[in-house]
This record gives sequence, C-alpha cells and structure tokens, in this order.
Amino acid sequence: MRRVLRVRRISRAAPALVLSLVLGAAAAGCVTVDGKTARVAPLDQREAARVLADFDARNNEVYAKRDAALNAEIETGSVGAIDQASLRVMAFGDPEHKRQIPAFTHDKPTFWIPRTVGWPKWFAVHNTPSYANARPMLLVFGKDDPDAPWRATWGPTLRAGAAFPEPHRDKDGYVEQLPLDAPGLAALPRDTAAALTGYLTDGRSSAELFAPGPHTSEARKLREEPVQNGYVRQFVDTPAAQYAPLAIRTADGGALVLFAVTHSMKLTVQPPNTLGEVEPAQQAFLAAKPKRSVTEHKLAAYAALVPLAGAGKVQVVATMSGVVGAEGE
Repeated sequence: MRRVLRVRRISRAAPALVLSLVLGAAAAGCVTVDGKTARVAPLDQREAARVLADFDARNNEVYAKRDAALNAEIETGSVGAIDQASLRVMAFGDPEHKRQIPAFTHDKPTFWIPRTVGWPKWFAVHNTPSYANARPMLLVFGKDDPDAPWRATWGPTLRAGAAFPEPHRDKDGYVEQLPLDAPGLAALPRDTAAALTGYLTDGRSSAELFAPGPHTSEARKLREEPVQNGYVRQFVDTPAAQYAPLAIRTADGGALVLFAVTHSMKLTVQPPNTLGEVEPAQQAFLAAKPKRSVTEHKLAAYAALVPLAGAGKVQVVATMSGVVGAEGE
C-alpha cells in the first residue's frame, strides 16, 4: 500500500475486536490443518482474524525498526519482494530513521476463505485501510505446509473508480479457487500475465482482450512515445513467472486473477543533454552514479477481472508495485 516516502506498505494493526482475539492465543503461524487429500478450509474466520492481527503487530515492528529480516518472516511472494526492496530504499533515503511511519488499521475486514486440497493453502482479507484517502485492498496470506507460518503473498490496492467483485460463495460461505487452466473464461488465468505483457510490448497481441485503463491502454501509449526531451525510453515487460497466479471464482461466474509482471525501463540520454540526478528509488540499487543511462526494474502485482468468454473484456482493477532493482551506465 502507498506510504510516506512513496513506499508501498501492507495494512497493519487490526481493529480492537480483532486484537482482543490475540490475547492469550498462540501465534497464528501455529494454526494447522491436514487437508492433504480432502477439500477443507485451512482455518476459520476467528483463526484468520488472529493471523491478521499477528501480522499487523509484527509489521508495525518491521517499519519501526526497518527490519528486513523480520519482514521476510511475515511476507513472501510479490508482497515480500516489493516490500524488501522498499525497505532498502527507505534505508538509503533515511538511514537514521528520522521520518516516522504512522501506524494504521484495517477497517471492517471481510475474509475470503476457500476449501482446498493439498498445499499450499491461502485466504484473503478484503478491507480498506484507515489512513487518509485509502482505497480497498485485497491482502492474501499463504501457508506452504502444516508447520509453516502464514505469510502475506499478495496485496493489490484498487485503482480509483474500480471495485473488487463479490466472490462466489458456497452454502457455507467459502470462496472457490479456480485452476489456472479453468475453461470458459475470456482468458486462461495462467495466461493473463503473458497476454498483458504481449499487449504492452507490441500493441497488437491480445489488444482486443483488455479494457482501456491506466495499466493497459495508457501504459501502452507510453511505450509508443519512446523519445522524450532528449531522452530515449525503452521498455521490456515480462511475466514474473516465479509468482504463481491465483484465480478466485466471482459471483457472476468469472474470475479475479492475481498475477505479477516485471516492467523494466531504460532511460538513455541523448547528447548534448546530461542524465542529471536519478530518483532515490533507483539510487538505492546503484553502485555508482550513471552517466549515460539508467535501467529501472519495477515489479507489479495485478488483480484483473476475467469475465466469462464472450461476456466482456479483462479489466485490471488493482495493483501493488515498486522498484526492485536498477542498473546504470
């Protein structure tokens, strides 16, 4: 989520009711369930609230101390990669921790809990953080095996004017995870990242698949204008295949698909211009001041509404992103 210093951060500090559940309870990472061969829920809502509250308390500590090691204990996946990089940027720009990062809470969290077979298992928290101008976000937790801790894995925040869909729920209120090759959708969940990067790369591949918006048509327009004011911009967009997508059935029969993409942008100066100062988020990853060019690598985790085949276009409704690397020449 967006924080001070332009650093994205995950929501923290659950409401008092949720926090009260933690008192006297064991650490949330100790919650276990078999589920190796049976389709079962990994936990109930009370346990999910404990996981959330435990995460919030430890995440407060992460950002109070700028503790990257503790962050690695509570986050993984796209969230972990983005926040680990953000902590590095914060350490570079504020090495003495002079700027305090205020705590905030989840407002009215709603839990999306599936029944799944085998491992890993997951659940999601739909909420709106309490800081000013916050928008709803979906915080997903994953657990690799019965003895592993719950860690945050995804955390996309809604873009302005968008909304998360209602998930399909069974008679007991559980949501449904879809296989990544689920048929009958406008796109296979496993192919959504490749479809988006193909469109961003050439403007033709899968162009008919995506609805216009800041992460589709507007992002493509930037790539169609590579020369700007004495600089050349070059983009490379690739699926971040190390983060397996997650597909959740929506109430209308479609899917909410979470997937990750790496956006790399190289900025090269054209003489007689000079490169000038680079942004702190890039400087944190550079060994020396670049003279000719700087390449920024940004990881973006997206949430997209994928409708039933023939029922409309794919809409990218939420994202979490951050600079995770840079090189200079």
